[in-house]
Amino acid sequence: MEPKIYPGIMRVFSSLLLVLCFQVSFACGWSVSPETSRLALFKAQREGFFKLTPFYYSADYYYSTNTVSGVDQELNCLEWKKKLGSQIDPKDVHTILYETDGEQFETAYETKSLKQTFDKNTFIEALLLPKNKVFLNYILFAKKLEYNSNTDVKWESWGQVGYGSKDHKLADITDFEKKIKITKDAFLKQRYAFLMLRYNFYAQDKNEVIRLYNTYFTENKNTILEPWALYYKALCIENFPLQNYLLSKVFASCEEKSFAVLQHYNWKLTEETLALAQNDEERSVILSIESFRNPAPDLKTIEEVYKLSPNSINLSFLIGREINKLEDWIFTPQYTNNGSPSVTFEGTDWYGDYAKAKEENLNKDISNLRALEYFLISIREQTSGEQKDYITTAIAQLCFMDDQIDLGKKYTDMISDKANASIQMQKNIQLALVSLKQDNLKSEKVQNQLFEYFNSVENLVEADYGLFKNMYSLYRIASADFAKQGDRVTAGLLAMKSDLKNEGEYSVYNNPYFYSYIGYFDRTATVEDVDRLMALQQKKDKTPFEIYICSGTIAPNINYYKDLKGTIAFRNNDLELAYNTFSSMPKDFWEKNYSFTDYLNENPFTPKILQKDKERKFDYHFNKTDFIAKLIQLKKQNTASSNLQLAHAYFNVSYLGNSWMMVAYDWTSGESYVDYVYGDNTEIEKTYQKGNYYSLTMAKMYYEKALKMSKNNNEKALASLMIFECNYYNHYANIVSAEEEEKNPFKAGKELINFYSIYKTTPTFRRYNCPLLKAFIN
Repeated sequence: MEPKIYPGIMRVFSSLLLVLCFQVSFACGWSVSPETSRLALFKAQREGFFKLTPFYYSADYYYSTNTVSGVDQELNCLEWKKKLGSQIDPKDVHTILYETDGEQFETAYETKSLKQTFDKNTFIEALLLPKNKVFLNYILFAKKLEYNSNTDVKWESWGQVGYGSKDHKLADITDFEKKIKITKDAFLKQRYAFLMLRYNFYAQDKNEVIRLYNTYFTENKNTILEPWALYYKALCIENFPLQNYLLSKVFASCEEKSFAVLQHYNWKLTEETLALAQNDEERSVILSIESFRNPAPDLKTIEEVYKLSPNSINLSFLIGREINKLEDWIFTPQYTNNGSPSVTFEGTDWYGDYAKAKEENLNKDISNLRALEYFLISIREQTSGEQKDYITTAIAQLCFMDDQIDLGKKYTDMISDKANASIQMQKNIQLALVSLKQDNLKSEKVQNQLFEYFNSVENLVEADYGLFKNMYSLYRIASADFAKQGDRVTAGLLAMKSDLKNEGEYSVYNNPYFYSYIGYFDRTATVEDVDRLMALQQKKDKTPFEIYICSGTIAPNINYYKDLKGTIAFRNNDLELAYNTFSSMPKDFWEKNYSFTDYLNENPFTPKILQKDKERKFDYHFNKTDFIAKLIQLKKQNTASSNLQLAHAYFNVSYLGNSWMMVAYDWTSGESYVDYVYGDNTEIEKTYQKGNYYSLTMAKMYYEKALKMSKNNNEKALASLMIFECNYYNHYANIVSAEEEEKNPFKAGKELINFYSIYKTTPTFRRYNCPLLKAFIN
């Protein structure tokens, strides 16, 4: 799933833009769809869930799926086999009905080459028998109808077929009644009637559709054609509660129409629709349909469905859907950078007082969680078989979400060893949660057991891509738990694993590059963490767990990590460590990797802020090792001139300078794509070099030292002017509103006054004096 781009107004150089080498001043704020970021750990399934796939809880209008049930088609093929003989392979019937276009079939019939065209097809062999000529004629008629009015629709399927330009005869629709009347076989009579019914539906003859259904399908419901026909009849009924009722009967009796039923269902007519139901089972289906699209808490419906149909598939599905809602409301704000769930329902405030809303909504969600948990515990003993295992694993999941780890483990242990593969997968997820919450995560034994749990789920994911969401969520939670125990290396690699498993994946991980390997660590790691990361990268005899977390996540080049270590050391003002780290790297590393040459290409000892665009030159050979070495040398000299150069350098490594990439990998935080993936880094950036990155604290300190030590008025003039610049940009970096600016207006200070009085005869004054600058002291 590609990230959606929403326009932003923040000045930003994101690292994604850097890797693409765009020289721009404004960029877009990045986000991905809410469904992509939504957390969901619970995906246990019962047999029969497949038809309900579009109704899984989702931030999208419907849950996205690429698969469509073929059950109805298979039933239709079996009906043909039952009619024409057991020697027929249903797969051969499927080939003719659903995979062969009308032109191909008609051409083969006209050239008497059906047997050759469909060699060894048992359905064709049966149709070619003299006694089955009427059935062959039906297939030919149905195939011809594919050309009539809508060439994209097959009469016994929902697939699409292609056609050539061959001239052909259209089926004569006036033959409908004649064929129905002369056909003696009930099987064929009903099939001709279905063709006629469907034709009239698209011709918008509603009364004829209803008549045909009532005449040919009311008494014979033992065919897959009946719910198909009922679907068309329902859509011709103008009484909406009755239409709902008929649609609910279609929903209960066939698979392929489930999505279409909910598209046409008339909401907010619950009581009127329920009044038409003939029994509890029908009532349970109607209530379930009403709840399949409800984004808000809906325990009330679950309780009602249980009373009506305690072992139904729909009940299980609604329970799972309710758990997925709670996971979104509780986990998504906790473990993602969004700050709020992917779905908010009416009456829920996340955008006013965020802290207050977060606390209030969490309390409501925990209350809803416990109510659902208590209800499931109360009914568990009355259920049996697959339903009991499903409800048991649901209870366990709710316990873990409420940090009732021991109780969750108790219910996890109750899950039968004979439970289906999906429930077993959920059990392994829950055992992993137990370990993450209770065990010593630094233990090799514990880590390798986690690998076994993770790997068992991964094996299922390979067969069902719908489970990517589970792995994304599990790794996200695991990352947070390792971070809580102080293991930021494992936490970072698991966070990368999580994003790799995200549905559709972040595009950055589809084509990994320099920053994708260090992004998490850039924002969280210490120098010691990077040392451990490098040791893990170099380790030859990795444990199974280490092999697993490093797969697809560890940087292929250890110098990626060395650059990060040196950068962190520089942020911490540890010049010696920064020098030793950078000097251990290839001298041409910054010329060949990432976008260093695009942004480290100017003289760092000339303040960018004073340069006119035409004066800027981008041919400077910047080497991080040499730069740090010069800073160390200048500090040792400790003269007015050396301090002035140091001040220029520290000004340029701030976000205002020409060498900001000595300190950061993307220019500013808040709206960039990497901020979405790794979290807003603004507060951390404010701490770089004692606040220098945004507030120019070190630059100002060295300008003040130069001003104090210098005996040269020209140097003093430059130092004074730059102290003013530091004060000016520091002031506006901390002003966030016009009201604050009005209460606390910027004051030029003595340095600018001295610049216009004491130093007004210096070359520096003559070069940089301008009316806009002078306006600050008027």
